Amino acid sequence: KDIGANKYRIVLVSPEMAVTTKFHEIVLSSKAFSENIICQVVDEGHCITEWGNNDFRPEFSKLYILLGRLPSGLPVVVGSATMPLDVVLDIQVKLRLRSDCARVSVSNAKPNIALSMRIMQHPQDTFADLMTLFPRDFTEPEDFLQTLVYAGGRLEVEKIQDFCRCNAPEHIDPKIFKFYHRFIAEERKTFLQERIASGALHLGAATDALGMGMDFQRIMRVLLWHAPLSFLSLVQKIGRCVRLAELLGEAILYITGAAFIRYEIELEILKEGIAEDDGDSEALEQPEPLADGEQMDRDAAVEMQDKTESQVMLNKRSKKAMSRMEARDRQWLLEYIVTKGCRRIPWNKFFGNDSKYTLPCPVPPGTRCCDNCHRELFPVETVRLTGGSQLKSGRRRKAKVSDELREEVEQTLRTLRDTIAQREYPHAYIITGKILMSDVVVEGLAARVCDIASVEGITRTVRWHWAPKYGAEVVAAIQDLLIHRPDMEQEAQEEERRERAFVALQALAEADLHKKLVVVFDACHDIILNQTRPGSKPGETVKRCQQFIALPRKTVQIPLPPVSPSQSYTFADMGLLLRNDFQAYFHGTDQEVFAQQTARPVHHRICRTLASPLQ
Repeated sequence: KDIGANKYRIVLVSPEMAVTTKFHEIVLSSKAFSENIICQVVDEGHCITEWGNNDFRPEFSKLYILLGRLPSGLPVVVGSATMPLDVVLDIQVKLRLRSDCARVSVSNAKPNIALSMRIMQHPQDTFADLMTLFPRDFTEPEDFLQTLVYAGGRLEVEKIQDFCRCNAPEHIDPKIFKFYHRFIAEERKTFLQERIASGALHLGAATDALGMGMDFQRIMRVLLWHAPLSFLSLVQKIGRCVRLAELLGEAILYITGAAFIRYEIELEILKEGIAEDDGDSEALEQPEPLADGEQMDRDAAVEMQDKTESQVMLNKRSKKAMSRMEARDRQWLLEYIVTKGCRRIPWNKFFGNDSKYTLPCPVPPGTRCCDNCHRELFPVETVRLTGGSQLKSGRRRKAKVSDELREEVEQTLRTLRDTIAQREYPHAYIITGKILMSDVVVEGLAARVCDIASVEGITRTVRWHWAPKYGAEVVAAIQDLLIHRPDMEQEAQEEERRERAFVALQALAEADLHKKLVVVFDACHDIILNQTRPGSKPGETVKRCQQFIALPRKTVQIPLPPVSPSQSYTFADMGLLLRNDFQAYFHGTDQEVFAQQTARPVHHRICRTLASPLQ
């Protein structure tokens, strides 16, 4: 009522409330309100497209109802930092805006944020790769750069908080690490937001609940634990890093090795599908905004509750356009991940930044571009799980030691014990390295080399009198050796995951190929089935070809050949091939020849095109 009585200069309202009948009756129908409102602003406008097309907050797609209830001619401003052209066009349609509405397009490039992608070195549920966040000389909380880590769910962000608290030095207050998700109390959310803004909270492990509408200016690092669902989401999260142009920040995306391989194959399939759609004018058809000079019928917009035939067609076209938007978004997300070139190229192409205004902010000195452009500026530390004492959270596994590694460790320890003996007892020839470290100790340490991460690890593994005095040298020698040797068990697990991902993508590609060929076959079937040829008598028309009808239709099965980047199939050409063959046979003058040549040659032509048998 106070809003309707014009007691406020600025009103913040959610779409869910704004489109209700009650809000219309109490606020929008108020003369005091309607005579004084000067502008309608839709902030975070990309949500109209991103959220308004599914079951999550569908009211975003119904904001045209609100605009229809406002005074005619009222200025409408839609703003967002992540609106590519296809999203802009979609918003114009959903809000019933004119096609000639003004656009202010400014580049959203962030040159002061270094971009990189890392393959996880360890199983994702150990969070071991996050150890690289800790500075080597971690003596004060200020040594830890303020960081946001975005993960997929509530349990995951809570585990990330626990991991950081358990593995930080004991003198560091664990309260500088916190989690944030939508299930915590509102008072708690406000408290955490204030702690982040003040710089007191140095790591926030968060879901998507943290970020939108918040302005944290000094977040120095943003980490994404797994790829987000969309490229828009990726850029939005990266955009929460260093809001001050004079600061340098970093955004790191972590994914598994198996996911990287899956994304490479998925990108190839996606590019092929988009290329085919580019040849289909109907698939490219975008929902049309209002024509130039055409005014929105606000009364009609309010009353459009029943679905007329034209509205159904608009919805169908919007749905098709949306599927293309999602495919385009997914393509550029995968391009960003798997590219071997500059990671800013997919970003700038997706948003069309090269044709937009740029903000007059100088690039600060020391700026890094991305890990592909300047790999030497993005060193990746090796994180090795060598025993239960090194990581205090996560799974502990007993690594198998190969014969080759065991022999190399034994040789290293024998050399080390001789070096220690010569250094400590240069004139006592009877004190040899074997006296200081017996072969039993050497063999015991070599057999459990992956557990030797500290002097305590030595004492738990073998009985060695000199461990307190010389154990640190032994640990250093073993760790130096392990750094340069691959973890065979982990590599085997990664290879198994990659193989499973490849098999899954191969099945996906097979299903995709089969679906497209069936569509082509059905289209050709309908074309030929409707062909006519002169009958044997004047005026007689034959409309059906029994030989063609006998060909397989719904039971076509295509075994997919091995996936290869060099192999591609143009289904439009295949459809033309089928159509031309069938039409040539159908219009043949020799009925007997036509009957003999219809099925088999066409199947052979398809087989040669696919380089695989067709059943």
